[in-house]
Amino acid sequence: MKFLSSLLLLLSLAVTSYGQNQIDLTLRYNIGQSRYEVYARPNFSQTDFLWGSSQISVVTPASVSNAPFVISNLEAGGWDDSSPLYAPSAAPSLDFHGIGSPGKKITLVAGQEKLLFTFTLPGNACVAGLRLFVNGSDPGSNSTTMPGDFANVVYAAGNANSFYRANYANTGSTCTACNLVAPSLSK
Repeated sequence: MKFLSSLLLLLSLAVTSYGQNQIDLTLRYNIGQSRYEVYARPNFSQTDFLWGSSQISVVTPASVSNAPFVISNLEAGGWDDSSPLYAPSAAPSLDFHGIGSPGKKITLVAGQEKLLFTFTLPGNACVAGLRLFVNGSDPGSNSTTMPGDFANVVYAAGNANSFYRANYANTGSTCTACNLVAPSLSK
């Protein structure tokens, strides 16, 4: 009987966690606007979602100028590149930018992207390879080789659990427009 009770409890916890509200993130370069854009895509809908204190970390090639990003805030509070780290010994070919927000009310629609903020690099340059930090895969924080606190976390006000689930389409930004032309068949 104890085994059955334990199994039912475990199953109910698994189903409950599967149905949790979660938010995925992506970063891409908008050629027409000459800017990078960071989007959130929730698996739930909610008007006046109280987006809380959050951080979205961006990884760049170390060749990018050592300067904080110029950020334009659109949704979920005032975003700020408050903790850049340039070419740490844990990943000398990369730079890391922890972009944080204290949060603000936002309306979310399940499956629809919401543009959170945009940023530019010096001279509005496009550099291929910018991407979001991959929690658990990119170097973890430590005082000697990776000082700072880099991760992606999304909190709701009054909730201690992060709503962040994963990154999507996170293979690195590209700086070219891809115009596909369908081939024509000839006899």
